[in-house]
Amino acid sequence: MKLLRTAVDVRSYVLKNWRKVIPELLVPQTRVSLSAEDENLLQVDLRGDGPVQRLLLLPLASGEPRLVRGLLPRLRELGRRRDTWAGFVVPHMGASGVKVCREAGVGYIDCCGNAYLQFNSVVVQIYGNRNKFASRKRPRTLFNDKATIPLRILLENPGALVTTREIADRGGMSLGWVSQILQQLDSNGYVERKRGGGTRIIDPPRLIGDWLQQYTFEHNSVFPFRMQNFRPGEALQELRSLRPPLFERYALTLDAAVAALRGQSNVKQLHLYLPDLSHKTDQALEMWSEALQLKPAGYDANCFLVGPTYKFATFFGMHRVEGLRVVSDLQLYLDLFHSHGASRPKAQATVISRLPFTVESATAN
Repeated sequence: MKLLRTAVDVRSYVLKNWRKVIPELLVPQTRVSLSAEDENLLQVDLRGDGPVQRLLLLPLASGEPRLVRGLLPRLRELGRRRDTWAGFVVPHMGASGVKVCREAGVGYIDCCGNAYLQFNSVVVQIYGNRNKFASRKRPRTLFNDKATIPLRILLENPGALVTTREIADRGGMSLGWVSQILQQLDSNGYVERKRGGGTRIIDPPRLIGDWLQQYTFEHNSVFPFRMQNFRPGEALQELRSLRPPLFERYALTLDAAVAALRGQSNVKQLHLYLPDLSHKTDQALEMWSEALQLKPAGYDANCFLVGPTYKFATFFGMHRVEGLRVVSDLQLYLDLFHSHGASRPKAQATVISRLPFTVESATAN
């Protein structure tokens, strides 16, 4: 099942599969299309009696409570007309999101078949359908968080022999633990080990290919926001002018990171890894919302705060580029590989040219 990563993905999915998404009770009486007033909204035209003649659905990338709560004013504004009922449409609405909707007196439909609707004389309550769009759980392997730090060190100079102690010192890890990781790498044929001489990667493309089978950017937790008064030429400068402690508590990735590497300033979106999202989620979201003037957003998001699945390794090898903090070239390649968009092939090519080893080209992805 393809993951629904953005509000645009949700909108497209509903347009193609609306007979499965819209509650069966309503299917014979409805027509689903983009709203003439705002093509980012979905409109369900009702063919029946009653004051409400249309449903407006606001697509969201997730049913995360903070996102739902932040967009309640927008939803209420959409439903002000007497002939209109407005609700959310999300990939899957979890129990906490349902609670927020119920307490606020608003409804929703999700792409898994769950729904809470109440208009005219119609009341629909459907619960219990599992989340078929959940990110794949990654097994515990050599490609899990701290275990990837020895890989990252070895891939900095693939042909060079690196001792176990050097890896342990660079990664801040114990000798015993690093030795175990290197033994597993050796067993899997990824490295060559010489007694007393160190370890080196044998086949970087194979290693990276296997890594990409275990990791995609979708494994991270992403919180979509809209930066008020967003200007493409000034967004990166906003990051440069951050005050302590935030100026050193982020790392750029995806297109904005590539723009920084190219020395460009025009960016349409920001994707920021935040280490604090791993353990102080609400506090971190509040601090960054205040610093960058962010509001929770759906389809119109332009700033994405990212809680890394690699809580430690994501920030390993991070570097400064013209006053900005950018993830390592390796991490940026991993993030870009499975991502889509017209600009992504060029972005991937930029990163590939910076890597000290050969990897699969963007066009082959």
